[in-house]
Amino acid sequence: MLDSSNDLLETVKQAAYEAGALLREGYSLKGRIAFEQKGASDFVSYYDTAAENIIIDCINSAFPDIAFLGEESGLTPTDSDYTVIIDPLDGTSNFLHGVPHFSVSIAVTKGDELIIGVVYQPLLDEMLWAGQGTGTFLNDQQLTMPDARPLTEMLVSTCLPYHAKGDCSTALNQLAALMPQVAGIRSPGSAALEIAYTSLGRFDAFWSQGAKLDFWDIAAGIVIAREAGYTVTDLTGEPYPAHWNSLIAAHPERHDQLLACLTSG
Repeated sequence: MLDSSNDLLETVKQAAYEAGALLREGYSLKGRIAFEQKGASDFVSYYDTAAENIIIDCINSAFPDIAFLGEESGLTPTDSDYTVIIDPLDGTSNFLHGVPHFSVSIAVTKGDELIIGVVYQPLLDEMLWAGQGTGTFLNDQQLTMPDARPLTEMLVSTCLPYHAKGDCSTALNQLAALMPQVAGIRSPGSAALEIAYTSLGRFDAFWSQGAKLDFWDIAAGIVIAREAGYTVTDLTGEPYPAHWNSLIAAHPERHDQLLACLTSG
C-alpha cells in the first residue's frame, strides 16, 4: 500500500536521476550505439530498455505493489490504484544521432488522474517536476508563471509527423495557419521536454495533432505545465489525456487564441 505521495514523488525523482546517469554515459558513445527498429522511424537501443529497467527497479523496491506502463515493457498491472507511466528515453532518434536534446519522462496516475510528473534532461542536469498541488520546480527552485507574450512574440514548439507515422496533412495545415501569427516554431524532438519547457518560458506553447504521441510521451509534461499554471487540453475537449490524439499547452491568456488559430480550417 502507498502511504505517502510525497515519498513516491521523491522516489520517482531518484529513479529519473539514476536512469539519466546511464543516458549520459551512453550519449558519450554517440555514433557507436547499436539499435533496433520497432516500426516506421521508431527506434530502440540498449539504453531505452536499460533505463526503463532502472526506473522500474528503483520504484518497485520502495513500492512493490505499484503498477507500471512503460514504453518498452508495456503494462505491468497490479491491484494498485497507482500506475507509473515511463518513457525512459524520450528523443531516442536525437540520442542515436548525437543531438543533445532528450529526456527521461516519468508520470504517475491515481485512477484516471495524473498526480506526478518528472522530466529530467541529464546532459543539463535539469529536472522539472511537479506533484498535484505542489507547483512546478526546476531542480530545487519553484517556478512562477511569466506574463503572457503577444502572439507575434511567441516561440511555439511542436512534434511533427514523419515517415509513415502520423497525419502529415493535418500538421501542415496547422503549421500554415500558425506560421504567420507567431515569432517562431520549433520541433526539437522530445515532446515530454518541450511540454515541460513551457513552465520555464523557453517555449510559450506546445501543440501537436498530426504526430502520433503516446500517453508516455505527454503524461509527465502535462502535470508539470498544469502545476505551473498553464492550460493543457486537446484540440477537441476530450477530458482524459490517455485518450488524446492532440495536445495544446499554453498560457491561459493565449490558449483559446492559439486553439482558434489551429482549428480555424
